[in-house]
Amino acid sequence: MGSSKLTVLTANEVYDIDQATLEVLEKTGVRAYDRSALELLKKAGCETDEKKNLVKMPADLVKGSVKRAPSEFTLFARNPKNNVRIEPGTVCYGPMIGRINVIDLETGEKRRTTLQDVGNLTRIASALEYYRLPHSGVMMPHIEGVPDPVCHAHAYLTSIKNSEKVVKGTGRDGLKAKDCIRMASVVAGCEPEELRKKPNIFTTYNIVSPLSLQQRPSEGLVEYGKYGLPVDITSEVQAGATSPVTLAGSMVVQNAEILAGITLSQIANPGTPVFYGTASTIMDMHTGLITLGAVEAGLFNVATAQMAQYYNIPSRGTASNTESKVLDIQAGYEKAITMTMAALGGINYIWYPGTMEFALTVSYESLVIDNEICGMVDRAVKGILVDKSTLASELIETVGPGGQFLGEQHTVDYLRKAEHYFPKLSDRRSRDQWKEAGSRELKEVARDEAKRILKEYVPTPLEKDVEAKLNQIVREIEKRELK
Repeated sequence: MGSSKLTVLTANEVYDIDQATLEVLEKTGVRAYDRSALELLKKAGCETDEKKNLVKMPADLVKGSVKRAPSEFTLFARNPKNNVRIEPGTVCYGPMIGRINVIDLETGEKRRTTLQDVGNLTRIASALEYYRLPHSGVMMPHIEGVPDPVCHAHAYLTSIKNSEKVVKGTGRDGLKAKDCIRMASVVAGCEPEELRKKPNIFTTYNIVSPLSLQQRPSEGLVEYGKYGLPVDITSEVQAGATSPVTLAGSMVVQNAEILAGITLSQIANPGTPVFYGTASTIMDMHTGLITLGAVEAGLFNVATAQMAQYYNIPSRGTASNTESKVLDIQAGYEKAITMTMAALGGINYIWYPGTMEFALTVSYESLVIDNEICGMVDRAVKGILVDKSTLASELIETVGPGGQFLGEQHTVDYLRKAEHYFPKLSDRRSRDQWKEAGSRELKEVARDEAKRILKEYVPTPLEKDVEAKLNQIVREIEKRELK
C-alpha cells in the first residue's frame, strides 16, 4: 500500500526553516512573562533580560529539548476501548466542543453556549465513531449561566459524565490546571503524581504571536509538565498580521514559537509528551479577519506535519472549519479541502470539526456532518492496498469478459474489510427515490441524526463515589473563586 502523503516542502526547505528558526530563537528571542518560566529558562542556559522579559535560546538547548520529547504516547479513556495511541502514521480527529456560540438544534438560530450544550455536544461526539479525541468545553472562558471563574470545573464534570472518551483539561493558568488534574486523578482512581503512568487528560498551550509566552498559560504548561501529562503546544500566526505575509516567513515564526514552548516543557520535566501544533492561517486583507477555512490553512497544516516529522514529534492541526455562517456549499468545500490536506499531509491529531463562522460557533448538524467527512478522509489516508489478492487476476480470469463480480465471495470479503467507504448521511439514491423519501437536504438529515443520538446514546455512568468526589471538588472551587 502506497502511503497517502501530501508534501509542500522539500527536505532542503524543511532544513532551511529549521535553521532560520534556530537563528531567530538565538538572536531575536521570545518574550516570557511568567517569572518562574523565565527562571527555568535562565538556569538552563538561556540569555535573559528580565526587564524586557526577553529570552534568547541557544540552538543546542533547543535541539536537545526537542530530542527529549517522545515520538509517541498513549492517552487513556475511562472506557479502555477508547484509548488513543499517538504514534507516527496515525490520524485521529477531535471536534471542537467549546465555542462561545452554538446553533440551536430546534430553532436554527445562533445563541450563547450553555452547560447543557456542552453536555449534549460531548455526548454526540462520544457516540460518533471518527471522533477519538474531542475538544472539551473545559477550554471555554465563558459558558452562559455559569460564573466565568468556575467554568472549567463545571465543564470538566459535565464532559466526563457525557463521554467515554478522553476528556481534555484546561491549562489557562496554573490554578485551573491543578483543578483539572485533580479531577482527572479522581476519575483515574489515583493520586495526581501517578497520572504520568496512564495519562487520561491533556491540554493546549497557545503561544501569542509573535513570539510571546504569556504568563498564565505558561503556568499551566509547567503544571501539566510537572506530572508528565501531554501538552499540545500550538502557534496561531496570522500571515500578514502577526507573522510575515509570506508563508515561509510565517512558518519560521510558527516554528520558533512551538520550539520555544517545547523547550520550556522539557526544561520543566524532560520527556513530557507534546504535540507540535498549528492553528495558523492568513488574515484576509479585505476584511481584516482570520480565515481558518482558507486553502492557506491547509498549506500550513501540511508544512506543519513535515516539520513535526523532521523533529520526530506528533503533530496537531486545525481543519474542517469554515468562514460560512450556514451549512452551504462554501462550508462544504472549505471543510473538506482543509481536512483532506491535513490528513494526507500526515497531521496526527486534527481539531475543529463542528465549527463555523471563524470557529466562533459550533453547530450540532455540522458536528454530525463533519464526522462523515472524517470517514471519507480516513479512507483516503488508507490509500490503495496492492497485493496478490487485491489485484484479483485469477478472479478476473474466472469471471471473464462480459461477466459480473457482484456474486463473488471476493467482493463480499473486501466489502467487509472496508475496501469501500459507505457514508451514513450522504444521499446516493436516484432523484426519484430521493423525492419519494421526502426530498430532504443534508442539514435536515444531520439534525435528525443529532436528535437520535441525544435520545438513544447513554454513556456509561460514572461510579457514584467518583461523581460524588468530583461534585465536592466543584463545590470547593466555587467556594474558592466566588467568595
